[in-house]
Amino acid sequence: MNSPHLQSASARPSISSMNLSENQKMAPRQHTTTMEKLSGDVLSNIFIRLFAKQLAQMRCVSKSWNALLSRSSFINSHLHRSTHNNNDKILMLFRKACDFGSEPITTHPSPSPHVELTNFIKLPVNLNFEGASVIGSVNGLLCLNCRSYSGSGLHIWNPSLSAVLAIPPYSMSSHGYDQKETLFRFGFDPKTDDYKIVKLEALLETERIDLILVAFLGISLISVKEWLQVEVYSMRKGSWKVTTQRFPSQITGISITDDVCVDGHDGHLHWLCCIDEIGKQQIIVAFNLDDESFSEISLPDFTLDSSSTLSYRHNVLGVLGGKLCVMSRGGGVLECEVWEMDEYGNGMAESWVKHHAFSQFSSDIFPYGFTLHNEFLFVAYNGRLALYDPIEAMVKIFKTIDRACCVVKVVNYVDSLVWVAPSECDISSCNISRLPI
Repeated sequence: MNSPHLQSASARPSISSMNLSENQKMAPRQHTTTMEKLSGDVLSNIFIRLFAKQLAQMRCVSKSWNALLSRSSFINSHLHRSTHNNNDKILMLFRKACDFGSEPITTHPSPSPHVELTNFIKLPVNLNFEGASVIGSVNGLLCLNCRSYSGSGLHIWNPSLSAVLAIPPYSMSSHGYDQKETLFRFGFDPKTDDYKIVKLEALLETERIDLILVAFLGISLISVKEWLQVEVYSMRKGSWKVTTQRFPSQITGISITDDVCVDGHDGHLHWLCCIDEIGKQQIIVAFNLDDESFSEISLPDFTLDSSSTLSYRHNVLGVLGGKLCVMSRGGGVLECEVWEMDEYGNGMAESWVKHHAFSQFSSDIFPYGFTLHNEFLFVAYNGRLALYDPIEAMVKIFKTIDRACCVVKVVNYVDSLVWVAPSECDISSCNISRLPI
């Protein structure tokens, strides 16, 4: 047996290698394949596969890494990969917490083995989630309206980075609280790379009572007497401004039902409205986040039985494959259709194309919305949610949630590096709180 201290001829140092200077002998061994030696393209290809929380920690490694991970091009590429990653489909279900201390958020399990959902989303400890409502969600950012006895406070929250931005106060009209309604929407303007909050204010029509039928079909409408000023908050500028535009005056009712947050990604926000007193003649009002102007879009030419008292339709707006869409269920006929707007911008009913149709639709199931992965959500009278994949033609039933707590908002979780801070101020001076990650 050979001694472990003996070397073979091939393993012995050559004569040339023995003629080294003392400095060369004492020099530490250099690795030419360290992460610091890799090119920016190689690093980007590695980093883009990691979670935002990991990348946020890696910014502290070096100045070059921080510069790479802070580039808007890398953040957008990472966001695009996260949005279109079919392996990690995580839905955040926001519900009304009835018991003190109960969590207002549950997560629908992801099929990916790489995502551990236990304590996956940390709630900001400085926000009152028991009185919070979700206004919208875009590119992994959530806009929240946290109500308390002292008033309402708007926040933009990135759960991936555990970062929260407190929005400065907006102006209030002199009308009484019981005479008006304040509505918010949250969207992204790709032309200016800016996230915006749109605030609508309206005087309520107190003399008119909405039909019970409207509530029966799950359509929450408010009757409007007069539209007041419109304000827009820009996260890039960090401030509010009053626009010269007003909400269309002929709109007498607006739906406040927006259960699944997928609107506002392409630079437009949409509201389902009505132009009659009973909510039967519906229309879509759109808001362009770039030039901050309103426009109207006709709904598809649904076949209605005008002689029936159940000729109302339960319509839900959303985005399907990057296009505006509407899921509609008839009142008198048990059918459900999904329509997609083929040519956005002309506002004509002829631009709608029927994308999907369900026949023999159950009488106790209603459209709920769409997900970012082009799936359809339905809700039953008992509060159960179902997810339908039109490509696989499969239905997934959500796990039972406490009957005492109902789901009020469904949000797609998107792993995002988008930082919630105005670009025109120093991050250290902004009202931003961050949890340890």
